[in-house]
Amino acid sequence: MFSEIQTFIESQLSSGNFSFSTALFLALGGLFAGLLPCVYPLYPITAGILKTRVAKHKWSHPLVYYFGLALMYAIFGLIAGVSGGVFNSFLRFPETQLVLAILLFVLGLSVAEFLYFPFFSGDLKNSVNVNYANTFFLGMGAGLLSSPCVGPVVVSILVQLINYQTEGFKILPILFTSFKMFLFGMGLGIPFLMIGVFGLSLPKSGKWMKYIQWSLAILIFYFSYTYLEKAFDLWGLAKGLSLKVFLLWTVALLFLYLQKKEGTTTEKMKQSLYQIVSITALLILFLFLNLSLWKQNYGNAVSNSNSSNQEIKEEHGNLVWYRNESDALRLAKDKNIPIFIDFYADWCTNCKEFQKLTLTNKEWNETFRRDVILWKVYDTDSIFETFVSNPEYPELKIGLPFFLILSPDGRRLYKSNDYLDTKGMISTIRNFSNNLK
Repeated sequence: MFSEIQTFIESQLSSGNFSFSTALFLALGGLFAGLLPCVYPLYPITAGILKTRVAKHKWSHPLVYYFGLALMYAIFGLIAGVSGGVFNSFLRFPETQLVLAILLFVLGLSVAEFLYFPFFSGDLKNSVNVNYANTFFLGMGAGLLSSPCVGPVVVSILVQLINYQTEGFKILPILFTSFKMFLFGMGLGIPFLMIGVFGLSLPKSGKWMKYIQWSLAILIFYFSYTYLEKAFDLWGLAKGLSLKVFLLWTVALLFLYLQKKEGTTTEKMKQSLYQIVSITALLILFLFLNLSLWKQNYGNAVSNSNSSNQEIKEEHGNLVWYRNESDALRLAKDKNIPIFIDFYADWCTNCKEFQKLTLTNKEWNETFRRDVILWKVYDTDSIFETFVSNPEYPELKIGLPFFLILSPDGRRLYKSNDYLDTKGMISTIRNFSNNLK
């Protein structure tokens, strides 16, 4: 049921039609996306921003915040149309996840009252901090922070925008789809609006409020860690390393903070943050230099090794993936079986999940082992850009994963960015074999 609803929402996003039902389902799609766990840490942040702003303006500031968030998604549509989906790819980079992890960590310190940001406080005695423009831009910031969570839901709209670009730049279709993204953002922002209007009537005094603040801060710290974990996973680092780094960084920050005897809580925490960031930057620089040297030596060794082998291939479990176009085409013609192309990147989480599934899913594994030639194309390979520039594959301009099945003579049989489409992939391969009989 849910997958059918999602398919309908995506079809409405990418279609050229519009109706009341279209608007309704786009908003519902945004609302469902807003209930994803990775959006949760933004709710206490929203409560902290708006808790005093509604004292005299119960609806106005939450509404301004709400429209700021929705407008951010309209801007995403415009950027995607102009850039060809580059922005969506940017949100998938491990560096982006790292920045989000750091930002959430700092916001967690703010919720726990270790740091003070005037634009979060909303002190009514200072009109500068509670003006509507400030609230509007904070809402846009919430839209930006929530975007990595809901990006997969709106992939089809980005594909549609790129299709418009292949026909030439057309401003009206881009503006129209941007408006659809705005409706999606309005649905996503409904929980934020409700928190701003109805969720802020609790008493402000009492020790129990401190416990609530700390509980919310811990929740934000947890999601900060999840973003860090995703960044480490996209970099291909060892499992568990992200937790060790997060705990070590937190303990070091706490130690530096406790060493400060003078100054306010905020001043001591700022000084501790400056110190820990400086130490971290030096360590990263040291590790980067050593890693660069290792890669250079390793690259030379691999180059020498490859020069003595005509076929370049990788083995993952019992599957062999060829790395050269010539090898894949030659073997496919010799055996008269299709070529399965997996477009892969180290930063792509779903690419890695697909690689695991090819080994754990029995039907997939048997089909890939016997009935196709496997060709893996990395985003760093020169031929990757050749596929990206091909107007038949606009999905590659958005991001990965992406899969192709070609006949031995290079004719396209299948394409998809859905790494879970077991039925589509296997049926395409078997239909080719059946047609030969």
